[in-house]
Amino acid sequence: MQSTISARSVLASAPTFKDAYAAHGDRAPGFDTLRLIAASAVVLHHAGALSHDIVRDDVIYAFSERYTHLGLLAVSVFFALSGFLVTPGLLKSGSVLDYLSRRFMRIMPLLATVVLLTIFVVGPLLTSLPLERYFTAQETWAYLRNITTLLSLTLPGVTSYDGGSAINSPLWSLHFEWLCYGILAAGSFTGMLRYRWAFALLYVSAIAALTGIFGPSPDAAQNAWTYLLLYLFAYFGSGVLIFLFRDIIRWSLTLMVVALVALLLSLWSGVGGIIAPFLVTYLVVGCGLIRFPWGGVLAKVDLSYGVYLTHSVMLTLLVHYTGLQSWLGLFGAGLALSMLAAWLSWRLIERPALRHKHWPADMVRRVFGIAKPEERRA
Repeated sequence: MQSTISARSVLASAPTFKDAYAAHGDRAPGFDTLRLIAASAVVLHHAGALSHDIVRDDVIYAFSERYTHLGLLAVSVFFALSGFLVTPGLLKSGSVLDYLSRRFMRIMPLLATVVLLTIFVVGPLLTSLPLERYFTAQETWAYLRNITTLLSLTLPGVTSYDGGSAINSPLWSLHFEWLCYGILAAGSFTGMLRYRWAFALLYVSAIAALTGIFGPSPDAAQNAWTYLLLYLFAYFGSGVLIFLFRDIIRWSLTLMVVALVALLLSLWSGVGGIIAPFLVTYLVVGCGLIRFPWGGVLAKVDLSYGVYLTHSVMLTLLVHYTGLQSWLGLFGAGLALSMLAAWLSWRLIERPALRHKHWPADMVRRVFGIAKPEERRA
C-alpha cells in the first residue's frame, strides 16, 4: 500500500513531457549528443567485423534473446528520434507536401553525393579490375539505384573492409525511413494525427503484427522486409506517439531509471518486441532534456547523418590502404575520418540544402498548379 502511494506521488510530482520541454524553450539540448553516440555505436559495431561475427557474438544480442544488437539498437534510436522530431512540423503546417519536401532535402542531397563519389572516386581507387572493365560493367551503373534507397551494394572488383562485397551496407535503413515518413504522411492526410487515439490504434496494430508474425522476441539477424518495416516502425511510431501524448506522459529522472530497468527486464525475459520500442523511445526522448557540457558545440553542426552515411566507405579505404587488423584501431581511425567527412558534408552539402528545404515542394506546386496552404486559407 505504501509503495503504491509512493508511486502515485512520484507520477503526480513529475512534469509532463510537454511541460518539461516548455521549460527548455521547446528545445532538446540532449538530442545532438544522443545522435552522435548512436552514429558512433554503428561505427563500433561494423568495425568489429574484423575480428568477430558482429551479430552472433554481440553481448546485447545474447542478453536480449536475439531481439537486437548494438548496430540495430543504434538505428532504432535514430528512428525513435525521427518520429518524435518530424511530427510537430507536419502537425503545425498540415501540409504533407512541405513535410516531404523538408525530409527530401535533409536525406537525399548527401545520399546522392555519397553514392556518386563511391562510384566515380572510391570504386576506381579500390577496384582490382582495369578501369575500362569497371566502367563498362553493369554492376557499376546498378549502384546508382542506391540514390533511390533501392539497394545495389556491390561494385565490380571492390572488396569491403570486412572481406565481403557489399559497399556501404548501412544504406539499407534509408529505404525503411522513407516508408515510415510515408506512413506518417498518410496518417496526416487521413486526419489520423489530429485524432491521436487513431494513431495509437495503428501503433498497437503494428506491435501486434510484429509479435504475432515473428514472436515476442524476433531474431534480429533476420532481414525479411516485413520484419524490418514493422520493427523500425515500432520505434518511429513510438516517437510519434510520445509527441502526440506529450501532455499526458510524464518525465523525471526517477521515471527514466524505472523505464531503463523495465527495458532490461523485458529484453532479458524475451518479451522485448512487445514493450522495448516504447521504453527505448521514452529514454531517448527523456535524454533530449539533458544538457551535456559539450552540447553547445554539437548544436552548431550535426555530424550524425554524415558519420552514418560515410563510415563504411571510410573503413574500407582504411583497410585497403593501411592493412589495419585491429578492430579497435579501425574503429578509432574510421570514426575520426568519418567525422571529418561529416563536418565537410554538413558545411558543404547538408546545411546549404536545408536552407532550400522548400524547393521540391515549390517545384511540385509550379508543375501541378497547387496553391500553398496559406494561399488556400486566404
